[in-house]
Amino acid sequence: MVVGQHNGHGREPLVSVTIPMYNSARFIRRTVESVLQQTYRNFELLVYDDNSQDESFGIVQAIRDPRIRLVRNHENLGPEGNWNKAVSEVRGKYVKLICGDDMLYPDCLAKQVAVLEDPRNSGVSLVCGQRTVIDADDNALIRKINFIDQGRHEASEVSRKIIRMGTNILGEPVCGLYPARLLEGTRYNATVPYTIDLDFWMQLLKKGDLYMIGEPLCAFRISEESWSSRIGDLRYHQFLEFMDRTASDSSFEVTDLDLFIGRINCAVHSMTSTVGFKLFA
Repeated sequence: MVVGQHNGHGREPLVSVTIPMYNSARFIRRTVESVLQQTYRNFELLVYDDNSQDESFGIVQAIRDPRIRLVRNHENLGPEGNWNKAVSEVRGKYVKLICGDDMLYPDCLAKQVAVLEDPRNSGVSLVCGQRTVIDADDNALIRKINFIDQGRHEASEVSRKIIRMGTNILGEPVCGLYPARLLEGTRYNATVPYTIDLDFWMQLLKKGDLYMIGEPLCAFRISEESWSSRIGDLRYHQFLEFMDRTASDSSFEVTDLDLFIGRINCAVHSMTSTVGFKLFA
């Protein structure tokens, strides 16, 4: 089922923001409104409901804005299937995927688009902004997570730092904006569910550099409804699997020392994040 409009401007949107949602009734209005309230206006908003069993579809359907196109799957595809469907029909030059409980700050699109539109940043395949971690009531738990400095970074530098840190230092899907042309040959892969987003970032980094904006541009929500919180104690083992898969690709230039340090840090992050998720769930 498709409930759709045009973007209302008589032209192709420069940005496609896409939201794959499932049972997101508690937060989806806030997520959608955070996109509609962007200072940057030339975008389309695609919402793909994965056959939700709650009121998610009806909530989005009731929001009247010509930039929204709402699609409902006839059957549940799961995160991998729905995320890939969500980026399969984008019209924009750039793409941002947002989970159904996260939020954008008003200048997010404007600042990320400015980076990719700057000719000096030719060869950048991913622009990320820092993020704030929030709870179910929008309260800030961590105001800024900053593992990578402002500016442009080579892919090999970033990949080795990810392994050494033993955690996702780039951020969740809400943090990134990337060129739509790079979707060819790039897809979300949930073979290792906890790192579906980071695996996607790594695929993009094989095609160019990272540009990090050093201020929070979005909010990542921790709640009992979030998919990442339901993965729970599997995080540690899944991140180790991701590290080994990444290290096996010679283009990332990961060393044995990187892996050794990363395994230690991964264990530390796993213990602290598991406690955190349980406290805030």
